[in-house]
Amino acid sequence: MTPEIAFNCAKCGKEALAGLDGQARCTACGDHTALDLTPSLREARVVDICPACGGKQLYVQRDFNQRAGIAIVVVGAIFAPFTYYISLVIAALVDAALYAALPEIAICYRCRAHFRGFRKNPSHEPFDLHTAEQYDDKKPSHPE
Repeated sequence: MTPEIAFNCAKCGKEALAGLDGQARCTACGDHTALDLTPSLREARVVDICPACGGKQLYVQRDFNQRAGIAIVVVGAIFAPFTYYISLVIAALVDAALYAALPEIAICYRCRAHFRGFRKNPSHEPFDLHTAEQYDDKKPSHPE
């Protein structure tokens, strides 16, 4: 797979895509952005720092649309009473097969940039809610 960096365009907020050359183009408005790629990212194809925001904390997950995964479970649950609950087993098997077949991607906690086609950085772990909360802009305000 060709390495690809997907992040939000600073101009319109839609998806912008960049390759190993660091030249990004927004898929919606066409705005161009130059990303400063580290040697690790460009040459070794290992994500060490997010070039979109400079974030150093990233996590890994399977490259699969979470809404589609939920849809698989919902369809299995809807048909469960009519299939003697075998549809739930089938949904679980489909989910397990997709998990095994799909590659992992790195995601930046700060800006949610996605890094596809890069080698896995051993320092990147699965999603951690505590770390994500540090970057959450929607923290509830506490009355004083």
